[in-house]
Amino acid sequence: MEHRAKIIIGANYGDEGKGLVSRHFALLARASGRSPVTILHNGTAQRGHTVDYSPGFRHVYHHFGSGTLDQVPTFYAGSFLLHPMTFVREYQALSRCGQMPELHCDPDCVVITPFDMLIDHAIEADIALKNGQREHGSCGYGSWSATDRLDLSPEWAFTIRDFLNPAMYLPLMEQLWRWVLFRAEQFKINLDALPEYAKYFTEGSPHRAALIRHFAADLQFFRAHVTFSSFDEVWRRYDSPVFENGQGLGLDKDVPYEWHTTSKTGLYNPLQLLRDQADFSAEVIYVTRAYLTRHGVGRLEEEVRKRDINADMHDRTNVPNEFQGSLRYGYLEEAEQRQRIADDWKSAEGLARFEKSIATTHCNEFREVRNHSRYYSDNPFTLRERA
Repeated sequence: MEHRAKIIIGANYGDEGKGLVSRHFALLARASGRSPVTILHNGTAQRGHTVDYSPGFRHVYHHFGSGTLDQVPTFYAGSFLLHPMTFVREYQALSRCGQMPELHCDPDCVVITPFDMLIDHAIEADIALKNGQREHGSCGYGSWSATDRLDLSPEWAFTIRDFLNPAMYLPLMEQLWRWVLFRAEQFKINLDALPEYAKYFTEGSPHRAALIRHFAADLQFFRAHVTFSSFDEVWRRYDSPVFENGQGLGLDKDVPYEWHTTSKTGLYNPLQLLRDQADFSAEVIYVTRAYLTRHGVGRLEEEVRKRDINADMHDRTNVPNEFQGSLRYGYLEEAEQRQRIADDWKSAEGLARFEKSIATTHCNEFREVRNHSRYYSDNPFTLRERA
């Protein structure tokens, strides 16, 4: 059978509407009698992909594909960082809305642990203590710590396969404790000066014991609700994979002027997964809002106030939070965006099975007409260009 893949990539700094577009193509595939599956292959649960189902009901997807409540299965590829704590909470919330679809997981997925979250939080708190304010660089999910573990040495890359053996659990947690000590020394953190976090790191403390116990329960819940499968097995079962990226090209881990980035955000991971497959065509859809947004610190070209975009706009998803502050806004610099896309597309350029599109979302929100009026539309999602 011929597979028809869709690869959804954020063209900027995230919040472009990747979930909206991913769900759109999964439902199109199902309507044409095909079998879609959402592939989560980068980042972790820090994604916030919002789907509005009716005026009174919406869900912000973190650890599940954006077609989950439409019964579209999800596959966690080996390059995805599992976050069992979020998985449990979100699974329970989604299952109250209806039957859950099939969930598949590559056993080589690296696992983010509570220790990763706590040391990331402690680093941010230490920065605030020393500088008088938070840096707003970490998303708070522990992906920064887990990615650095993975990059440092395979010895620290604890996968869900490692945690499948219950006898290995406590030894793994002891190794993670050594990672915490290394991380604290690396960033010159005095944990005793941060009692909010030190209580979890104190050997024999009831807080630490409870944390380890609760994480064991989260892992057990995860194991009970997924099927462990390879990508090849998922490929044989479903003919319309939708690669739903987290983050945008501006936050790729190889961008030289960013340092909290944690994953490949472009074509790299999908190409690695597809390289051994023969029976497919693939459309790469680069997604952009009609304007720019960004969480946290870092570069944002032509930054403006929210009211310069649309004074009446109300975003219920991107509310201020302690780790990333408030959502920032900017005018779209088309030349820079096209360069980001061109740099990413180079890896697929010339491959006969791939074609490229650019999708513009949130068009109905953009009211500022200064050299940008061509982006305005009453439709919140338009395929603007096909190359």
